[in-house]
Amino acid sequence: MTAQSKIPVILVGCGAVSQLFYLPSLRALEAAGLFKVHALVDPSAQAREPLATAFPQARQLDALDACDAPPDSLAVIATPPRFHAQQTLEAVARGWHVLCEKPMASTTEECEQMIAAAREAGRILAVGLYKRFFPSSAYLKSLFTHGQLGALHSFTIAEGGPFKWPAATPSFFNKAQTPGGVLLDIGVHVLDLLLWWLGEPEKFVYADDAMGGIETNSRIQLHYASGAHGLVHLSRDWATANEYRFVFERGVVSWKTNDANGLTVQLADTAAALRAQLVTRIGGQLDSLALTPLATNPQSFIAQLQNLAAAIHGESPVHVPGEEGIRSLRLIAACYRERTLVDQPWFTPAETTRARQLAVQP
Repeated sequence: MTAQSKIPVILVGCGAVSQLFYLPSLRALEAAGLFKVHALVDPSAQAREPLATAFPQARQLDALDACDAPPDSLAVIATPPRFHAQQTLEAVARGWHVLCEKPMASTTEECEQMIAAAREAGRILAVGLYKRFFPSSAYLKSLFTHGQLGALHSFTIAEGGPFKWPAATPSFFNKAQTPGGVLLDIGVHVLDLLLWWLGEPEKFVYADDAMGGIETNSRIQLHYASGAHGLVHLSRDWATANEYRFVFERGVVSWKTNDANGLTVQLADTAAALRAQLVTRIGGQLDSLALTPLATNPQSFIAQLQNLAAAIHGESPVHVPGEEGIRSLRLIAACYRERTLVDQPWFTPAETTRARQLAVQP
């Protein structure tokens, strides 16, 4: 494949994430000459319809094994997590590179199989943890790594709210089809960012309300060797602040969930905070008109695909390879193994005892 050729894309799974995110992104990147959507794979013709309208030249297929894309194509796996491992293994066996949506798979064992297969085939395996491409995420990464505000003391993260994702099936709430609830869904992004920013926690305490089913609320207390500690609260039914708040030695930084290029910063001992949009770095001239905003949420999603195109052409490393994608799932699996019952004060003592028994069931 030459550096100028368009990379064929097989979009596997045409549900909400493909319709809301991949459709506009791939349409923009087709126009830019990077990709060409080759096939749309989904057993539901109704799900394929919006994408077929956007990409009329693409073949519509019920199953992946009917696809005839050439080697060095990119398979985007955007199906429910229980299919990720099987479809990734099939894709790399056929010489395709893979971008697998989050969570990478249902289990860490499946993730390891995917990583090994891609490595053996010499194919790229990337994971759709696109929030690493947010300028705000990168800015926070710099603060943690280089210490411009001193050491991190503590943090609180609250994310989620009443479930509103336009899911086509009830698989999000069926334990036979998914091994976890809000922690496996929202928590994959949250914990991936924390692992990227801060590394592995020294210890944690995890609680949720699954009681043998799928958790709707979860809380994680995290402690780090540096002395920093934090609390993460995730919910699918309670309105949350949708905010990340970090207390440093010399200031406080607040970040609203999914704000790709905005942060609030309060320097120590100042009377007010600064609500800032991230813009290009100031150069040799102090010309504010030359400063332009950094990438938005949709542009960050596109940046993930641009990174993959560059990697396939041998021009850049993959920003979020499978070896990184598995890290948050390892921590999630550890949380599930160590789960306790989240506080539910409306239970009677007898109900609490029974709920605690259910909470520790696998």
